[in-house]
Amino acid sequence: MLPEFKKPDLTTPNLSPEKLLDFHILNNPSYPYGVLAAHENSSNEVITWNEVGNALINITRELNLAAQTQAAATPIVGIFTASESLVYFTLVLAIMRAGCVPFPISPRNSSAAVVHLLKSTGCKTLYVQFDPTLPIHDLETLPVGEQLSRKQIKEILELLPDSFRLNLLEFPAAYTLFPRLANGSAYKPQLDLPQQLARIVTPDRPAWAPVLIVHSSGTTAFPKPIYINRLSFHAWLTAPLCSEFPWQGQLISAMILPAFHAMGIHYGVVINLSAGTISGLFRPEVGSDGRAITKSPNAVNVMEAMRSLGCAVTIVSPFMLAEFASDPSNIEFLRTMKRVGFGGGPMDVGIGNKLVREGVKLAVLYGSTEVGPVSALFPDPYSGENWEYFKISPHLVTRLIPQDEAEGLYELVVLSSATHRCSLAQLETSFEPQTYHTNDIVYKHPTLPLYRVVGRIDDQIILSTSEKTNPGPMEAIMVFNPAIKGALMFGRGKPANGVIIEPEDGFLVDVMDREAVDRYIDLIWPSIEEANKFAPSHSRLTRDLIMVIDPRVTPLPKTSKGQIARVKTLEILAKQIEEIYSRDELAVDKILASMNVRDGSGNVMRESVLAYIQRIVKITLESNPNTDQDLFSQGCDSLAAKHIRSRIIQLFESASDTTPDVPQNIVYQHPTVSGLSEWVFNKLAHVKFHQEPDSDPCVPLREMVKKYSPQVRIDVKSRRSSWRATEYLNSKLKKVGNMTLAKHIFN
Repeated sequence: MLPEFKKPDLTTPNLSPEKLLDFHILNNPSYPYGVLAAHENSSNEVITWNEVGNALINITRELNLAAQTQAAATPIVGIFTASESLVYFTLVLAIMRAGCVPFPISPRNSSAAVVHLLKSTGCKTLYVQFDPTLPIHDLETLPVGEQLSRKQIKEILELLPDSFRLNLLEFPAAYTLFPRLANGSAYKPQLDLPQQLARIVTPDRPAWAPVLIVHSSGTTAFPKPIYINRLSFHAWLTAPLCSEFPWQGQLISAMILPAFHAMGIHYGVVINLSAGTISGLFRPEVGSDGRAITKSPNAVNVMEAMRSLGCAVTIVSPFMLAEFASDPSNIEFLRTMKRVGFGGGPMDVGIGNKLVREGVKLAVLYGSTEVGPVSALFPDPYSGENWEYFKISPHLVTRLIPQDEAEGLYELVVLSSATHRCSLAQLETSFEPQTYHTNDIVYKHPTLPLYRVVGRIDDQIILSTSEKTNPGPMEAIMVFNPAIKGALMFGRGKPANGVIIEPEDGFLVDVMDREAVDRYIDLIWPSIEEANKFAPSHSRLTRDLIMVIDPRVTPLPKTSKGQIARVKTLEILAKQIEEIYSRDELAVDKILASMNVRDGSGNVMRESVLAYIQRIVKITLESNPNTDQDLFSQGCDSLAAKHIRSRIIQLFESASDTTPDVPQNIVYQHPTVSGLSEWVFNKLAHVKFHQEPDSDPCVPLREMVKKYSPQVRIDVKSRRSSWRATEYLNSKLKKVGNMTLAKHIFN
C-alpha cells in the first residue's frame, strides 16, 4: 500500500522547480520517488522523496562553490557523462534546487558539437565521469570508458578559447549520494531536512528565464540548445494531467530512456513532480575496481528489471519493442501492463499488429524537444487497432496546414496559449505570440479525430532506435569526393543509416562485379570516414549499408538543381533497400574472412577464436577492447551488438558443418570479449558451456567504499593556438558552397 500522495497546486503563481521540489520533500517524505530493481542478493529498494532530498543537500553544497566562479546570476551546469538514471536524475533535480540551470549533454556528441553547446549557452561548469583533479601518468592503465572520456574532454578543452574558463566536476557516485545502498541497510529518514532546505536560498527569476536546457539531436550542422522556461516547464508538468489515464501511483520503467534526452527527463523526473508517478530504475552497481558501472539498457536487462519491479507502464523505442516481441514470454508480461508506450520513431506495422492481437495495450507517444508532449498521455480506453494513431493533447492549441501531395496530409503547427509555450533555441525576454512549425507531416484518420506521423518536411531520418539524422551535411561531405556524383542517405524506421552512392562518370562500376564495387568503396572510404567524424555516433555509416548504383542501368531522378530527388529515389529503390536490411548477415571484413580458427587436424584453437572475437569487436567499436571489461562500458550499443552477432554467425558458417542457434541477445548474455570467445569456442568444439559462479558481490562494493574519499575541485584551463581562418560563402554558391563548407567543416 502506497503512502498518501499530496498533490501540489500547479496553479500557484510563480511556481518554480525548486519550490515544487521542496513541496514533495516536505509533504511527501515517505512517498516513493523511485524503486530500484532487485540485483543478485538485493531485493527491490524504495527511494523516498526524503532520501532524494538528503542527496540533493549534499550536491547543492558543491554547486554553491562552483556557482561562485561564474558571473551569471543563474549559472548553467552541464552534465556530460553516461550514467545510470538514479544518480543522473538526482543530479538534475539538485542543480534545479541549487537555483542553477541543468544542461544534460548527450555523450554521443562530437567534441566540436559539445564546444558549440558550451559556448552558445555560456555553460562554465561541467560534470564529467572522472575525477579531473587526479593526475594521470599512463592513460592506457585506465578503464576504456574513462580513457575515452578523458580523451574527449582533452579535445574539448583544446577547442575552447583561452578566455573560456571551464570548471570540471566529477559526476557523483551512487554510493556517495545513497550510502546505505552499499551495505543494504534501511534508510533512516532525515528529520532536519526542512531546516537544511531553508538555508539554500535561491533568487526569484522571471517566468521567461530558463529552468532547464536540453539540446536537439543535431538536425543541422550542430545540435542546438533548447531553453525550457518556467511556462514551458509548467506545460510539461500538466501534460499528463490533461489525459484520462490515471497516472498517480503508476510505476514507470524509467531506466529505459536516455537520461540526457528530453523524453527521459520528462518520464523520469517531471511527471513524478506533478502526477505522483514512480520511476522504476536499475540498481547502481560497481565493478571490481570499485568504480561505478554504467548499465546500458537492453531488451534483456530491461525486461528483467520490469518483471522484478512489476512495472505498470513502459515507454520504449520501437527498436527495443521489436526485440521484446521476438520472445513470447516477453509478450506475456507486456500484456499485464496498463500501457506500453512507444515513441521517437516509426514502429513496424506487422510487429505492432501482432502485439495488439496478443492483448498488449500499445500506445504511440509523439512530441518534440521544442513542444514537449503532443499526443495525449494516454488515451483511456486505449486505441486498440488504431494503435498507430494519437490524439492531440487538449493542453495544446494547434493548426493543421494541408499538404499538396495527398488528401489527409497536414503539417502540424503549434500556437502559444495560456497553458503552453514552445521552447526555442533563443532566450526569450518577453512572451510574444508563437507559431511553431514542427515540420512533421501527419495523416488524419479517415473517421476519428486521430493522427499519425508519416514523415518530415525537412527529410530528417528517424531510426527505429529513435535516434535522428539530418542527412544534408553528411551527404555534402561525401559529394565533395571527386569520385562521387551524388549521395542520398536512407534509414527511416531501420536500426542504422545507409547511403546510395552515384559514381561520377569517370568512376562508373559494374554493380554485379563485387570486387569492382569493393574497390570503388575503398576509393571513396576516406570521405565516408570524414562524414562519420562529423556526425553523431548513431548516424555513422558502415560498408555493409553502402549501395553503389550504376546510372547507366538505374538512372536516378533529379531535381531542377541537378540533385538526387529524395522521395522518388527512395520509392524506386525501396526493394533494394529492404534487401540490404533483410540480409541475416553483414559482409565480413576481408581480414576476418582470412582468419582460421581450426588447426591442420581440424581442432578448434581457443586462442584463434579469442583473436577472431577481439578483431570483430575492434572493427565494430573502432577501438581496442579490454578482454574482460563489459563491452557496453566500452562504447558498445544495440547496433554494435547486432553487428557482432552477425559476424559470429558468419564464423560458424565458415568454420562449422552446422550453424548453431545464436540468440539475438548473445552479446547481452556474454558482454565481454572473453565471455563471447568462450561461448563460441564451446559451440564450435561441441562442449557444453559452463559459466563460473559469480564472486562475492559485496567485495567490489567494499573496495569502492574504501577507495572513495572527497576530492578538492580545481579549474582546468585549456590552451590552444590563437590562429583562425575565415571564409565567406554567400547563398548563390549553392552546391559549390555546400562542398566548400563540407571541406572546411573541421577547420
